[in-house]
Amino acid sequence: MRYYETIYIVNPNLENEVLDKTMVEIGKELEKTKSKLINHRVWGKKRLAYPIEKQKYGSFILMQFEGGDKSKMVDFDTWMKLNNSVLRHMIVGLDNKPDVYVEESKKEPGVDEETTPGETASEAVEDGKNNNDLPTEGIIEPEPKDEDVDEKNENTEQKIVVEEAE
Repeated sequence: MRYYETIYIVNPNLENEVLDKTMVEIGKELEKTKSKLINHRVWGKKRLAYPIEKQKYGSFILMQFEGGDKSKMVDFDTWMKLNNSVLRHMIVGLDNKPDVYVEESKKEPGVDEETTPGETASEAVEDGKNNNDLPTEGIIEPEPKDEDVDEKNENTEQKIVVEEAE
């Protein structure tokens, strides 16, 4: 079976509802070719290399599918050229079957899974959490503060004094 990928550009000023409607319309037209849709997603707005129909930007949409009837693919290509909502399109053949796209959930920056609410990842590391995720090589330990040095000196002086008294 052959696999294809189509990237098409639509007007960036279209509202989300109109964009979704356009995507559904193109998907239905593709089904007429007996093709099986694998992925169909908005890739995002991007600046165009040159203006197309007085537009400097375009909404790029990526569509991957398993090919059906080749003779009807020519009709689909012609239909895409004549579709007024599509500025440009390109259909290419793929060597392998594309993976199904799963949108990643976005995490809040600076917050780790093992932190408590309101605690940042750096605070969790200070508390001793997530130490197994950190590399140990190449870490330079901070030099002790003056207060730490004084405490150590006091402790050693006390031991010396105790030994002399005996």
